[in-house]
Amino acid sequence: MSAAAPALTSRQFAFIGAAVLAAVLAHAPHLPLVIMVLVLALVAASWLRHRRGDIALPGWGKLALIAVFALVLVAQYRSVIGREPGSALACAMLASKLLETRTRRDALAAICFASFTLMSALLFDTSLAFTLATFGGVMLLLAAMRELEPRPAATATPASSPRPYWPALRASMISLAVAAPLALCGFLFIPRLDSPLWRTPVDAGARTGISDTMSPGSVQNLLLDDSAAFRVGFDAALPSRVQLYWRGPVLSDFDGTTWRRRESGIARPEAGESAAGSGAIGYEVTLEASDKPWLFALDVPVDIPAETLRGRDMSLVRRRPVTELLRYRARSVLDYRIDQSLPPGLRRATLALPDGFNPRSVEQGRAWRNELRDDDAIVRAALELFHNAFFYTLSPPPLGRDSVDDFLFGTKRGFCEHYAAAFVVLMRAAGIPARVVTGYQGGYFNQVGNYLLVRQSDAHAWAEVWRAGHGWVRIDPTAAVSPQRVELGAQAATLGERAWYRGWLLAARNQVDLINRGWNSLVVQFDAQRQQSLLQPFGIDRIEPDTLLWLLIGASSLMLGLAALWAMRAARRHAAPLDAAYDALCRKLARITTARDASEGPRDYARRLGATRVLSERCANEIQRLLAAYVGLRYASAFAPSAAVEEFTRSVRRLRLQTRN
Repeated sequence: MSAAAPALTSRQFAFIGAAVLAAVLAHAPHLPLVIMVLVLALVAASWLRHRRGDIALPGWGKLALIAVFALVLVAQYRSVIGREPGSALACAMLASKLLETRTRRDALAAICFASFTLMSALLFDTSLAFTLATFGGVMLLLAAMRELEPRPAATATPASSPRPYWPALRASMISLAVAAPLALCGFLFIPRLDSPLWRTPVDAGARTGISDTMSPGSVQNLLLDDSAAFRVGFDAALPSRVQLYWRGPVLSDFDGTTWRRRESGIARPEAGESAAGSGAIGYEVTLEASDKPWLFALDVPVDIPAETLRGRDMSLVRRRPVTELLRYRARSVLDYRIDQSLPPGLRRATLALPDGFNPRSVEQGRAWRNELRDDDAIVRAALELFHNAFFYTLSPPPLGRDSVDDFLFGTKRGFCEHYAAAFVVLMRAAGIPARVVTGYQGGYFNQVGNYLLVRQSDAHAWAEVWRAGHGWVRIDPTAAVSPQRVELGAQAATLGERAWYRGWLLAARNQVDLINRGWNSLVVQFDAQRQQSLLQPFGIDRIEPDTLLWLLIGASSLMLGLAALWAMRAARRHAAPLDAAYDALCRKLARITTARDASEGPRDYARRLGATRVLSERCANEIQRLLAAYVGLRYASAFAPSAAVEEFTRSVRRLRLQTRN
């Protein structure tokens, strides 16, 4: 009957727990708070169980945990299919595995599962910062495996050592450094497919971004979000800031509370059918994943990407949601006319107002129509109203049921969505077709990288009114209240509320984005087409898959050969003092008794010496101890501790051979 497997030491469990915690925390940004609390509680319970003497969790307790988490998972997601439910399930299973980890075998299974869970987090975020954090998790996993390696007690790091965790961490960093060139070979030369083997189901609302609805406060979270929305490289000079309106969903339907996109009439008209203009500008957009189908283009796009539909309102809708970094090209005209003739159905939709909502605003619009009669004069009256008595702020007071009335005649404080919505309601009440346009405005131009960075905080909402002979005309009521929002950017309009944006910090954040752009371009967007053009600098236009395989074999063989030479050199460097001391011991013994044969190992030599019975009993015992110590130092681990090698060398020098009387 085999003996029970030894329990994990405190240091071993600490490494396993840290690796599991790193894998779980990698999923924290996209998991609901209740699930993360439950998972972290399981990790904490595992640590407490180990500290209290490895108390086993009863079977009914495990079943209860499974039932609780299953209920929470169904309540949160209504399904277990998809990236987010799957990652939540993986995190819970990993934490549960840690709860029952007691032996080395359990620990190895936990490490394998933690590796899978950690790598699955890259399905949600492939940014440079997150990838570097993932490398930190991989380092902990390798350190945990290093700590689990069996070794003689004499070579183990003492628990009282001031740095008991450093040897394993150092070994893991060396392993990563050695593996990096081989990983680079695989990244460059493993043949890539034009499209993935599979696509993960899209979880609605998993990412942030512009929505196809707008209600009071819905844009506020975006205005406070400093993450990148997209980056743009222009074929020619950068347009002026007041022309940088990036068109997204157009919202025409209003129920009194929420503005919604009208779903009718999605088509792909020819460039001149409903839009006319001159002076087209070309550009390339690199759009961050949003899990939404909207693409963004300058007002208004005339040439659009493949697999994209353009509505009559000039908004771009992709056939599939943007679940990964997407690069596309577009051309837009900045001086344009849209819908110079307005269809009756569209006219009714863009004049409609819900009954029983915002009576004072409706009355104000009708009064302007009776007093001014001219559309341009009504537009000017609304802009003057905003300019004279309203304030731009990201922290507006709450609004009630009649949100537009409360804003216009009460709080008079708000940001772009408040001004766009109120302006459109006033225009419709005055008999002028109007609609809300959402998207982004402005951006930061990085002169070093020659590209425009548009952040989520550049999210914006403006209005369009229809004028006979001109079509849809852009009106930005926010500019009447806070001109710096359009002329200088969202950050300049809110410096008083966002002090951390001031001075050098904002400049540093924008310059650092150049690194993120390079990472996206060189790594994240390295696809089959770019792989096939690797050898273009050498005059080879396309690399065939079999050529890529030969390149992979050759480059990886070279890397493995160099790594083997380095390892052999390091092994010789570490083993040289030990082998020198062993040779000295053998020479001493050869002067008194038989010499060691060239093919004779230390254990066979020790047995033969013991059989000769030439040396005294005390001397023979010391020689047997030295030979056993040499075996442990030379073969039990790759690198023997320096202190142990020095002690072995001193023992050989002190050895005095004595024969039997």
